[in-house]
Amino acid sequence: MKKALLIIDAQEDFIGEQRNKEKFNFEDIDNLINNINKKIIFYQRNKDIVIYIASVLPNNFFYKKFFGYGLVGTKGAKLDKRIKIVSQNYFEKQFTSAFRNSNLVKFMKKNEVSKIELVGVDNNECIFKTARSAVKIGLNVIIPSNSIGIINNEKYSRITNKLKSIGVAYI
Repeated sequence: MKKALLIIDAQEDFIGEQRNKEKFNFEDIDNLINNINKKIIFYQRNKDIVIYIASVLPNNFFYKKFFGYGLVGTKGAKLDKRIKIVSQNYFEKQFTSAFRNSNLVKFMKKNEVSKIELVGVDNNECIFKTARSAVKIGLNVIIPSNSIGIINNEKYSRITNKLKSIGVAYI
């Protein structure tokens, strides 16, 4: 069985220099990006699988008005230019859990992935839901605390405890 690194929502709209810093107020974004890139390089050197996951929503009136980020065809939907790209393993999602994308699930099964590490943003939303879904489909999940963005620190403890209670390892 193999290991995979999933880089969650490392997009211009969420971590980019032009992001809405009030809404996506991650602490020390440069350090976060540096730590994500270190993980990418580590996985690449070990010949493990590196997967990029992006929240990409339809570019229509509803999503522009109520979300306004990750819209198809916009610069903000693209991966942040500072993120190292080492594979063509790219999957889009319209829901908080990356595993709602059946192509990702098929890819994981085809490549016999049994263990994943999640990095990116936000621990309390997309990483939380992706980790929970991964456990449900039988994957071992690791989340490195120095490689995830957190918007709401008060919620972080509660979410972390929920994930630990189902077997997710925070390192």
